[in-house]
Amino acid sequence: MAVAVVASPMVCFAADSKTTARASWDAGIEAYNVKDYAAAVEVFETVIANDYDSAEVYYNLANAYFKLGQQSASSRPFAGGELGQAVLNYERALKLDPTLDDARYNLDIAKDYTNDTEAVPDSFIKRMWHSMAGAMTTNGWVTLSIVMFGVALISFAIYLLNGNVVVRKVAFSLWLIVAILFVFSTALSLTQLRAAEVDNRAVILALDTTPVHASPDSGSKIIREPSQGVTVEVEREQGDWCEVRFADGEKGWVRSANIEII
Repeated sequence: MAVAVVASPMVCFAADSKTTARASWDAGIEAYNVKDYAAAVEVFETVIANDYDSAEVYYNLANAYFKLGQQSASSRPFAGGELGQAVLNYERALKLDPTLDDARYNLDIAKDYTNDTEAVPDSFIKRMWHSMAGAMTTNGWVTLSIVMFGVALISFAIYLLNGNVVVRKVAFSLWLIVAILFVFSTALSLTQLRAAEVDNRAVILALDTTPVHASPDSGSKIIREPSQGVTVEVEREQGDWCEVRFADGEKGWVRSANIEII
C-alpha cells in the first residue's frame, strides 16, 4: 500500500481572478506549505464556494484533505471522513482536466485506503482506447480534428489541381494519412464527450462505512458496507435513497445523504 501523496501543491490561478480570490488562494497554498491542512481545506473550500473552481483548486483541496486525514489526532486515520473528500476532489479535478497526471497518481494512492472492489477487467484494446482519449481534453481533440480536416482539404485540393505527378502522389498520400488521423481524433473527442455526458459517478462519504441495502428501506437486508471513498455509479433515485452500482456490478440502495455526485 502506498503511504504518501505528491506533497507539493499546484500553484496557479486564472489571470482574471479577483484580488480577494487570489489572496484566498495564496493563503491556502501558504497554509498547506506550513502543514496547516485544516486551514488549507477551509480556504480552498471557500475559493470553490465563490465559483472559482478549477482542476488545480480541486487537486489542492484533495491533497489537503488527504494530509489532514493522515494528521488526525484520532488513533484511526481519516476518522473525520477526509479520505472520501480526498477521492471526491481528485475525481473532480480529473473530470475538469483528464491530463492531470498528479491527480490521477494521488487518486490511486487514496483508493488504496478504501475497501473498494475491483471491476471485471476491460479488454486491452478498450483500456488503450480510453487511455488515448484521456491524453487530451475534449476541446483538445476537437481542435486537433479541425486542424486535420483543414489539412486534409488542402492536400486533396492540391491533388486535384496540381499537374505534377510527383506532387499529386505526395498530396494524395498526405491526404490519406491526415484523413485517417481526422477520423481517429474525432472518434476520441466523441469518446471524451460521451464520458462527460453520462458521468453519474458518486463517492461514498462517511466517517466509517455505509450500509448498502437490498431495497430502499432501512429495515431491508444489508448486502455490503463500503468504506468512505468508494466510487459508485448512481442508477436511479427514489425519495431519500439512491440505487448504486459498484465496480464489480453489484447493485444496492444507499441513503442519498451518504454519497455525493462527482
